[in-house]
Amino acid sequence: MSPRGFTPEHIAACWRDALALWDIHVQLTPPEPHVPFLPGADHANEPLAYIDLAKRQVFVHFELLASMGAADSLTAVLAHEIGHHARFPHTLGWDAELRVQEQRLIPGLKQSLTNLFYDLQVNEVVGRTHAEQLAEVYRGFQRARPGDVSPLFFFYLAIYEELWGLAAGTLAPAAQEAEMERQFPYVRTQARMFAQTFYALPTPRLQFLYFCAMFIRYVGEPQKLEYCLPLGGDVSLPDVDDLDAAVHGSAGWDDALEDAKERGWLSGGRSGDGTDALDTIDRVTRHLPGTDSGKLRHALVSRHYRRLVDQHIVKLPSLPSRPEPYLRTLPEAWEYGDDPSTIDWTLTVLSQGPLAAVAPLRRELEADLPIPSELGVPSVEIYLDTSGSMPSPEHQLNAMTLAAQVLSASAIRKKATVKGIIYSHDNPHVSPWMYDEETARDFLLHYIGGGTWFPFPLLETLSRERPDAMRVIISDSDFLANVSQGNAMDLLVEATRRSRALVAFLALPDEHGVRKILAPVLRERRFRLVVVRWLSDFGPAAAALSQALLEN
Repeated sequence: MSPRGFTPEHIAACWRDALALWDIHVQLTPPEPHVPFLPGADHANEPLAYIDLAKRQVFVHFELLASMGAADSLTAVLAHEIGHHARFPHTLGWDAELRVQEQRLIPGLKQSLTNLFYDLQVNEVVGRTHAEQLAEVYRGFQRARPGDVSPLFFFYLAIYEELWGLAAGTLAPAAQEAEMERQFPYVRTQARMFAQTFYALPTPRLQFLYFCAMFIRYVGEPQKLEYCLPLGGDVSLPDVDDLDAAVHGSAGWDDALEDAKERGWLSGGRSGDGTDALDTIDRVTRHLPGTDSGKLRHALVSRHYRRLVDQHIVKLPSLPSRPEPYLRTLPEAWEYGDDPSTIDWTLTVLSQGPLAAVAPLRRELEADLPIPSELGVPSVEIYLDTSGSMPSPEHQLNAMTLAAQVLSASAIRKKATVKGIIYSHDNPHVSPWMYDEETARDFLLHYIGGGTWFPFPLLETLSRERPDAMRVIISDSDFLANVSQGNAMDLLVEATRRSRALVAFLALPDEHGVRKILAPVLRERRFRLVVVRWLSDFGPAAAALSQALLEN
């Protein structure tokens, strides 16, 4: 059945004409009808056309195109989609670069403007021969979504009026002209200037900086911006690799930024200079769908700290990531309320037979701990203070977290195991013994905040479990206040005697009064005190400490 009057012959002819417009061979299959994402949904909210890059398939919402009154614009719609693929490909890596830059230029932007940017590039070429068909799509889009258009979309449509030589009000609603001129004086002049300037710029980077500089005036409140385009539904979201490369690999933008500032487009905080990587990561990930749990942000932050760690310690040749060695516990009956991921379905089916579905068995994972002497170097326990006196490492560089990561990476690269203890006031987080650098790095990015109380009973317990381990306490003056209370000093001395070494790695302005407070434990030959006066020195000091502790 042909979709709303579009015969296979007509679709094939439009497809040939669209391909001929670009005069290039593309590996795309002929268009197929769009299947609604949500059954029964209002098709006005569905995309008009897009490309599924995984299948190399073009999809067109024929019913929406017909209901918009733009059925005769099929060739232009197809040519638009081919243009995205053939002449102006928005790869995920390129899209990540643009998202990073726009968040630096327009902080807090809720919805990316990259779709607008890509469409402006493609429609200039398609509009040379099919301007009226594209114009009919934009008019039909407004008929399908009645009501006033946003200032952003008004300016966008006004640019096309200037570009295609259309009379004012042909695309941008004439009824809003006076109000737009009142709110944004010279909006028509700016649209004309944009059409004359944007397409004459020599590089896409410079085009995007000019685009942001002009469109920011019409964004309003960036954190509330939401818009919809008739031909803007085919840009996939970049993944962690793309965004990571964009955040840390922006050297190609330096010349473009300097050029933009010389041209007077950028000024003040919109230049993007000196933007901290963690702040950029927060901006870029804050409004992306599916990041409520912070997994994407956490992954990008983890990679950022890995780079910082590698600045302080020698990076060994990369080896295949070693999985954490775990053993399965004895099977037990799974009960309602237990974690479904603990069900061992293979064992259940083999042992329970037909009752497998109603009587599943569960098995937990527990670490298979090697004997310390098998590792060549001692195990390392790291007690990291994450109280409110230091910032959350995901939003601002935390020097103590960096120090812990340097120590951890140094130990693991020497084939040691590491246990992390993240503490603040109550309920410290304790990791299993970790063998993999990435696992340890992710754990050490945890943050609690609040007051400070060192877990002396936990220290005493762990020192009994693994007496051969080295232990490093990373804190500040709060540790001195903690150790002066109750029997804390006695527990610290006992743990020191049972450890290979115990180091208090403290951020203090000076050593005045420290040795008096720590006098009982300073007499122990296995105790070491390391004072760091400046937080910026924590990373190098941790690298030096790692070398001293772990060198055979």
